[in-house]
Amino acid sequence: MVYQFGMKLKLKNNKIKFMKLLKRQFDKFYGLTLVEMIVSISMIVIIAALFIANYQSINKRSDLIMTAQNLVADLHYAQNNTLGLSKYNGVVPSGGWGVHFDTASSSNYVIFADLNGPGEIGYMSYDDGEGYINYGARLIELPPNIYISSITIGAGTTTMSNVTFLPPDPKTNIYDGSATSTLLKIELTENKNNSTKTIQVNFLGLIEVID
Repeated sequence: MVYQFGMKLKLKNNKIKFMKLLKRQFDKFYGLTLVEMIVSISMIVIIAALFIANYQSINKRSDLIMTAQNLVADLHYAQNNTLGLSKYNGVVPSGGWGVHFDTASSSNYVIFADLNGPGEIGYMSYDDGEGYINYGARLIELPPNIYISSITIGAGTTTMSNVTFLPPDPKTNIYDGSATSTLLKIELTENKNNSTKTIQVNFLGLIEVID
């Protein structure tokens, strides 16, 4: 009887010790899991924030690339209109078709018909009183976060430039209102992170995004 009672007491004590030990281990495990959860959630929040920031940056960069490609396409549109002798209000423009750029209106540019031919006043120039908006000519608005930041003709900057294509070749004219040049660069800037794209036109009519 004494032996059995001692054994039961010993088993009971061992059970109590085991339960206490198990509780301590569980408490340690529970505390570690909570810390891990906090760390994991923090890491997820940081990664998500970085992902969103990078996504927005990439998205803006994509908008800039697309805008630059659209500008190249619009220059080709004017070039092809001249090559195809496309009419403006029923008449083939004497000076062909062109694109007008102006840093004073940096949020847009104009595809226009040059109604004045060689030797006439206004040849190679954009006149907002004619050849504008209708019959294939149009005003192109840039996305809200993108603007024309600079215009370079030859080796110098200018505030305004016209690129016209004279039929039937079409011959490429680059003109700033006072002088012609063989090379034009239009820089587009995305105003959130100041990333840029440059479109180049040369006297041979080659139009490309150069960076």
